[in-house]
Amino acid sequence: MIDRIEASADALWLTPDEEGRLRLGFADDGREMVGDVTRISWLVTAGRIKLGTPFMVVHGEREDLTLRSPFAGRIQAINQALEEHPERLNEHNDALDWMIELVDE
Repeated sequence: MIDRIEASADALWLTPDEEGRLRLGFADDGREMVGDVTRISWLVTAGRIKLGTPFMVVHGEREDLTLRSPFAGRIQAINQALEEHPERLNEHNDALDWMIELVDE
Protein backbone atom coordinates (compact mmCIF):
# COMPACT_ATOMS: atom_id res chain seq x y z
CA MET A 1 0.00 0.00 0.00
CA ILE A 2 1.35 3.41 -0.96
CA ASP A 3 0.38 5.99 1.66
CA ARG A 4 2.68 8.98 1.19
CA ILE A 5 1.50 12.55 0.70
CA GLU A 6 3.92 13.11 -2.19
CA ALA A 7 2.70 9.99 -4.02
CA SER A 8 -0.86 11.17 -3.53
CA ALA A 9 -0.03 14.63 -4.92
CA ASP A 10 1.59 13.09 -8.02
CA ALA A 11 -1.48 10.92 -8.61
CA LEU A 12 -3.97 13.83 -8.76
CA TRP A 13 -4.92 16.46 -11.30
CA LEU A 14 -6.64 19.64 -10.10
CA THR A 15 -9.00 21.92 -12.01
CA PRO A 16 -10.69 25.01 -10.54
CA ASP A 17 -13.94 26.30 -12.03
CA GLU A 18 -15.54 29.74 -12.22
CA GLU A 19 -17.71 29.09 -9.17
CA GLY A 20 -14.80 28.40 -6.84
CA ARG A 21 -14.99 24.62 -6.84
CA LEU A 22 -11.82 22.57 -7.15
CA ARG A 23 -12.18 19.25 -8.93
CA LEU A 24 -9.65 16.50 -8.20
CA GLY A 25 -9.12 13.59 -10.55
CA PHE A 26 -6.82 10.64 -11.16
CA ALA A 27 -3.69 11.55 -13.12
CA ASP A 28 -1.42 9.48 -15.36
CA ASP A 29 1.19 9.18 -12.58
CA GLY A 30 -1.43 7.47 -10.42
CA ARG A 31 -2.23 5.02 -13.18
CA GLU A 32 1.47 4.19 -13.51
CA MET A 33 1.76 3.55 -9.76
CA VAL A 34 -1.23 1.22 -9.35
CA GLY A 35 -1.66 -0.43 -12.73
CA ASP A 36 -5.20 -1.14 -13.89
CA VAL A 37 -7.70 0.01 -11.27
CA THR A 38 -9.81 -2.86 -9.92
CA ARG A 39 -11.87 -1.02 -7.29
CA ILE A 40 -12.00 2.05 -5.07
CA SER A 41 -12.78 2.60 -1.40
CA TRP A 42 -14.14 5.96 -0.22
CA LEU A 43 -12.71 7.05 3.14
CA VAL A 44 -14.59 10.38 3.30
CA THR A 45 -17.64 11.36 1.24
CA ALA A 46 -19.05 14.46 2.94
CA GLY A 47 -18.24 17.37 5.23
CA ARG A 48 -15.10 19.37 5.83
CA ILE A 49 -11.67 17.90 5.24
CA LYS A 50 -8.25 19.15 6.25
CA LEU A 51 -5.08 19.28 4.21
CA GLY A 52 -3.71 15.74 4.03
CA THR A 53 -6.97 14.00 4.94
CA PRO A 54 -7.16 10.56 3.28
CA PHE A 55 -10.30 10.52 1.12
CA MET A 56 -9.97 7.45 -1.11
CA VAL A 57 -8.00 4.26 -1.66
CA VAL A 58 -7.47 3.25 -5.28
CA HIS A 59 -6.92 -0.50 -5.55
CA GLY A 60 -4.92 -1.55 -8.58
CA GLU A 61 -3.42 -4.69 -10.07
CA ARG A 62 0.08 -3.74 -8.86
CA GLU A 63 -0.51 -1.57 -5.80
CA ASP A 64 -3.07 0.20 -3.62
CA LEU A 65 -2.75 3.96 -3.26
CA THR A 66 -4.23 6.12 -0.50
CA LEU A 67 -5.17 9.54 -1.87
CA ARG A 68 -4.97 12.55 0.45
CA SER A 69 -6.53 15.95 -0.05
CA PRO A 70 -4.01 18.57 -1.22
CA PHE A 71 -6.30 21.31 0.17
CA ALA A 72 -8.62 21.97 3.08
CA GLY A 73 -12.27 22.62 2.28
CA ARG A 74 -15.76 21.19 2.21
CA ILE A 75 -16.70 18.31 -0.05
CA GLN A 76 -19.19 19.61 -2.60
CA ALA A 77 -19.57 16.36 -4.56
CA ILE A 78 -18.04 12.95 -5.12
CA ASN A 79 -18.11 10.91 -8.30
CA GLN A 80 -20.35 8.08 -7.06
CA ALA A 81 -20.24 6.37 -10.46
CA LEU A 82 -16.68 5.26 -9.69
CA GLU A 83 -17.97 2.69 -7.20
CA GLU A 84 -19.68 0.74 -9.99
CA HIS A 85 -17.19 1.74 -12.69
CA PRO A 86 -13.68 1.98 -11.17
CA GLU A 87 -12.25 1.15 -14.59
CA ARG A 88 -13.01 4.75 -15.60
CA LEU A 89 -9.85 5.68 -13.69
CA ASN A 90 -7.77 3.68 -16.19
CA GLU A 91 -8.16 6.27 -18.95
CA HIS A 92 -7.67 10.02 -18.88
CA ASN A 93 -11.06 11.66 -19.30
CA ASP A 94 -11.78 14.73 -17.14
CA ALA A 95 -15.52 14.10 -17.33
CA LEU A 96 -15.20 10.50 -16.04
CA ASP A 97 -12.01 10.19 -13.98
CA TRP A 98 -12.71 12.99 -11.51
CA MET A 99 -13.13 11.91 -7.91
CA ILE A 100 -14.10 14.77 -5.65
CA GLU A 101 -15.07 18.46 -5.75
CA LEU A 102 -14.01 20.77 -2.92
CA VAL A 103 -15.09 24.31 -2.05
CA ASP A 104 -13.12 26.66 0.16
CA GLU A 105 -14.83 27.83 3.33
